Amino acid sequence: MNKYSGESSQSISLLKGVGSKTQTLLSEIGIDSMFDLLSTVPIDFINKEETSTLDNIHTGDIVVVSGEIIKTVKTRGFKPNYIITITSHLGILTIRFIHKIIIFMNLQVGMRIRVSGSIVNKKNKLEFIHPEIEIIKDGNNLEKIIPKYSIRSKVSQSKFRKLIRQAFSIFSYDYKFSCLDDYFYKEFNAMSLLKAFKKLHFPQDDYDIALYNYNLAKQRLAFEEIYLHKHEFLKIVDKYNKKDSYLLNVSKEELEKFYNSLPFELTKGQKNVVGSISDLFRSSAPSKVLVQGDVGCGKTIVAVIACLYAVKNNLQCLILVPTEVLCSQHFEAFTHYLSGHCKVAMVSGKSSLAEKNTIKQELSSGKISVIVGTHSLLFNNYTFKNLAVVIVDEQHKFGVKQREKISSNYVKQPHLIYMSATPIPRTLALVLYENMNYLTIPEKPSNRVITETVVYSDNSRKEIEDNVTKHLAGGMQIYWVCTRIEDTEEDDKHSVSVFSENIRKRFNNSSVEVLHGKLSAEEKIKIINNFKLGKIDILVTTSVIEVGVDCSNANCLIVENSELFGLAQLHQLRGRVGRGVTRGYCYLVHSSNTGLDAIDKLKYLESHHSGFDVAEFDLKIRGTGTYLGNKQSGMPDNYRVCNINDIMENISYIKKFKYELSSAEINALKKRWKVKEIDEVQL
Repeated sequence: MNKYSGESSQSISLLKGVGSKTQTLLSEIGIDSMFDLLSTVPIDFINKEETSTLDNIHTGDIVVVSGEIIKTVKTRGFKPNYIITITSHLGILTIRFIHKIIIFMNLQVGMRIRVSGSIVNKKNKLEFIHPEIEIIKDGNNLEKIIPKYSIRSKVSQSKFRKLIRQAFSIFSYDYKFSCLDDYFYKEFNAMSLLKAFKKLHFPQDDYDIALYNYNLAKQRLAFEEIYLHKHEFLKIVDKYNKKDSYLLNVSKEELEKFYNSLPFELTKGQKNVVGSISDLFRSSAPSKVLVQGDVGCGKTIVAVIACLYAVKNNLQCLILVPTEVLCSQHFEAFTHYLSGHCKVAMVSGKSSLAEKNTIKQELSSGKISVIVGTHSLLFNNYTFKNLAVVIVDEQHKFGVKQREKISSNYVKQPHLIYMSATPIPRTLALVLYENMNYLTIPEKPSNRVITETVVYSDNSRKEIEDNVTKHLAGGMQIYWVCTRIEDTEEDDKHSVSVFSENIRKRFNNSSVEVLHGKLSAEEKIKIINNFKLGKIDILVTTSVIEVGVDCSNANCLIVENSELFGLAQLHQLRGRVGRGVTRGYCYLVHSSNTGLDAIDKLKYLESHHSGFDVAEFDLKIRGTGTYLGNKQSGMPDNYRVCNINDIMENISYIKKFKYELSSAEINALKKRWKVKEIDEVQL
């Protein structure tokens, strides 16, 4: 394999048109080198094939046409217009610019231009309003397919394409085949990196062929990115496994005694997961476990039992949670189950300095056996005497940098258990979290009744409110979820601030309170405790209740503008109700102008109640090709190019990856891709 070429690692500051301001703007979206520029995958290909006829053209349709300017007019008045008339093969067409017209006044009679944009039919007269204009110069053939990039308006699309062209020219001038070109070609018949960049940024032929080549080109980039991240993952796992951990064992008699003290019997799924964790704990090798379980399946008691293994061996446990609310609830749960066996403590953002100092002393001395904390615990020099088990609940809620700090600095590596109520498809999990023990709790406790889910249009407001009145009369409490805290000009999107006033007027005999993320931790916990005590009938809230709010008497959930939420998030929200022995009710309300596809997606939740089914369906409806380079949720946030579908579609190839490059070659590639060395696997 040929030597890695460093051309692509050169700074974008070397490109014409990149001054300090442009360099700063591009750096804000992760573009510092020419390789960063070239590996920015287009999110769309704009088809500039000219419209052949105006037959059946309606207002709003996209039209592309070339023509010569035959007339220009600047209107008078406070807000002047600049109106251009062109003659083309489609006939005489008008173009109107309404504001910032000075930048278009260079368009003069005699110029040839290409116009693309939506058409407006005004009394049988066709007109463009602020279309895209390209000047056709002598001997200049404009591209028929133009890539579009997600660059957050840092620079214009046209300028970005010019920078891409410059970078590609430099990269291709003396191209040394990437040391992975030969490998990917022999193993998977993949194109070279140079060819991939060409097909991504300079599409040719007709649109369908360009799209086909785009997919092959993106696959080539995905191969390289996944290859490097997987190598880093395997390196860290190997490093992790070389460290000794604690051998944890609890006698059968002690376990039975603990199980008998519980007010319920563990489900089969809970027993299986506990059994698997128990087997792993009996080895001195550090275990790394990902426990996936649906909302309400009982992951907390599994975490408690895992801690029991450490406590019974006079060792310590750390439970990390993403929010103050969940921290408070977990502290209550772990104290309830383990206070007879050890000291349980909690540290959060609201803990006083004196409380934190006391906890630090008692952790380092071993007096505290179990501590529950938010991410603040990772950054304030808390040290343990003998940390044996780390449990990260709702692991996807932690940022990468926070998760890196979970790595142990101790002589022995603690066992790591990641827990999540946001199921991802098993096939995806096994690839992303290769060499981890992936465990699932498939069922909920047998006393749980399935929550009834119904999709409503906003036009059915009376029926929804009648249902709420009935539930309130039956002694239920209500969660009423809105998309935002404050109101905006978009009056069809309900906000907590305005909507809560409407609810107070409509249900004037009920106690109504508001909960959202801008409240202090103390205020949130106080409101949630009052809700659990039954002092609040209706809680108007944002999706802040998605994680960690448990009130068994709150059996009705209404989600306004539900079409704006993802299915997985709606399923998480739905998990807030039906947590007791009586049926829960979930009403998903969408705005009256919501499309049929979005409504059908919501209706999937009416008949499907498993988070794993929802995750599989969510992945299926996000199929590739809908948006060319759309970054999908569910992927680690350290990938530049790949999304979930790239992983799913290439699983068979990924499993065959072989790592035969020299350290120098693979380190150079990681540097180019900005794959940073990490101390902990990034979930």
